[in-house]
Amino acid sequence: MEKYIQKTVVLVIVIQILLFQNCYLVKSEVPVIASRVSGISEISRIIYSENTLPNKTMFSMNVASEILNRDSENYTVIDLADCWPKVIINATFVNQAFELEEDIMCQSTIMHYSYHPGITHEYEKIEFYINQSDLTQLPDGNYTLFRPVNTASSLGWVDPAEILLTRIEVSSGDIKIIYPDFVVFTIPELSNVITISFVLSSIVLGDIIFQQKKQKERRR
Repeated sequence: MEKYIQKTVVLVIVIQILLFQNCYLVKSEVPVIASRVSGISEISRIIYSENTLPNKTMFSMNVASEILNRDSENYTVIDLADCWPKVIINATFVNQAFELEEDIMCQSTIMHYSYHPGITHEYEKIEFYINQSDLTQLPDGNYTLFRPVNTASSLGWVDPAEILLTRIEVSSGDIKIIYPDFVVFTIPELSNVITISFVLSSIVLGDIIFQQKKQKERRR
């Protein structure tokens, strides 16, 4: 009986160690900073603008972005350029003759940004050209939007960020937007691990009490 109890207790301890170790290892692999485009609205064609170009159609859309800091303290990122807008858009068209060019301005200035724990919200308007005049709607194809952050990771200066992609699918004028979700934890949260450990311990304890009670009844 004592050997059975010892083996059972050891097994539970090993399982708990593996749970907590796996929790730590997986969580440590998740980037501290993540970004995504979380909202797209007012997709429209721009008819009158000082930036319009011949043989091209200009479009615009309002975008909302989110920067997630998974740490419990403020986190500073380093970007290699100061750009406006910060959201990037590109596209793959059904008609391969089409090309997309975003109206974006960048200065080669190294920028430092600090983000508080949790989610920081950003809002801006992006404008882009498609190389055909007099388009009335977005051409069929797949559009991708993302918010670069911590770009100095390309030089090894900082840890890379998790850049999530938002997709716009256009087919015959129908628009479908697919937003990615942040994974705050890629493993069970600590409370869940504790719950699992508690349940395992309770089962083992109950089994030990049952075995001891059964053994006493046999002795009578």
